[in-house]
Amino acid sequence: MKAGTHQLRSHFEKALQLFLKSELSAYPGVKVTRNKVVIAHKESGAVATLHFEYLANTRAYEIIIFVEHPALQAEIERISPPYPSNLANPKLVYCMSTVSEKDGCPLLPVTEQGIENTCQVMLRRLQDVHLPILYNLLNVSPALVSDVIERPKYYAYPVPLIVIALKTNAIQPDDATLAKILSEQTLGYTNNQELKESFNKQLLAALS
Repeated sequence: MKAGTHQLRSHFEKALQLFLKSELSAYPGVKVTRNKVVIAHKESGAVATLHFEYLANTRAYEIIIFVEHPALQAEIERISPPYPSNLANPKLVYCMSTVSEKDGCPLLPVTEQGIENTCQVMLRRLQDVHLPILYNLLNVSPALVSDVIERPKYYAYPVPLIVIALKTNAIQPDDATLAKILSEQTLGYTNNQELKESFNKQLLAALS
């Protein structure tokens, strides 16, 4: 008898949990539960959550990722940007869904080989893309600068976060990096264009 969607999902989600629990065991602060990976950053109290959400209409899984980082949030509040966050939830410093990413939502597998392949695909995506970005943010690493420049829309306040990362790591940006930081894409010109430009130019000028 052919397994129904509920059975297929249950079987796959249990397999994925066991697989990720084993494969991600060496990553600091990681806890894997059903359809969820949580990374707790003890030093700062920050928490990153990756949630695997089943999409019934496409029979696929999206990953919703969000980060709360109280220390960074406090720094942003101290900087006090005069324009709103990119994100709807004011508690978050980062939020994204793989629905908007190319090949970001793997299909629900229906065979044992399919389960194995999908687990590997999801692991590779976590290891190659999402986990490096999350650890760079949690640790306020130098690489946070290029991460924000590459995908600014997923960060609450792109330029203030870049400025915090530059200061934290004592980095003096070169002219090419400054141009990218002040680009239309990073600033997000959908609203408050002049305000964002003038405020963030002042922020960066204060670094030198």
